[in-house]
Amino acid sequence: MKKITLCLMMAFTAIFIAACGQSFEEEKVKAENRAEQAFLNISPINETLDEVEFHLPTGLVVKNEEPNNVILEKGSHSYILFYNPFENMDSEALYKTEKSNEENILVDRTFKKDNRLGYLIIMDDGDGLYEITTGVGGVKVTTESALKDLSKDAELLMKIASSTKINE
Repeated sequence: MKKITLCLMMAFTAIFIAACGQSFEEEKVKAENRAEQAFLNISPINETLDEVEFHLPTGLVVKNEEPNNVILEKGSHSYILFYNPFENMDSEALYKTEKSNEENILVDRTFKKDNRLGYLIIMDDGDGLYEITTGVGGVKVTTESALKDLSKDAELLMKIASSTKINE
């Protein structure tokens, strides 16, 4: 009787853990929704550098600034903000470049509003990691993310990308 009870408890625990675990499909939908909301609801600018200004989410710091690139960090996690001052907010150039590696793309979603083109691309990096890129016109922000952080990072990246203004 003890063996049967133990086996049933182990089976129930395994089913419970599996049911509570995240699936890529669930996280993908959340990432798309959160990125779209961040695109539609532009965050206020709170960081001004020499060539660019943008919304810097709480906890992130500017690690390095170079022409067309800003390296951001939160702990040991890096985020790369790239901007091309020659592209408009509705430009498809960076988006098309990101899509050129189509065999690894798991998510390819675009958003449009007020002459702005936004996008979310998620690629399989292997080893359980995903490369997330969000962009608006000539601005893109990229990081590597674990499945559990996919939607949170997609939102964070889009907050930065959608708020970025290039100083002339």
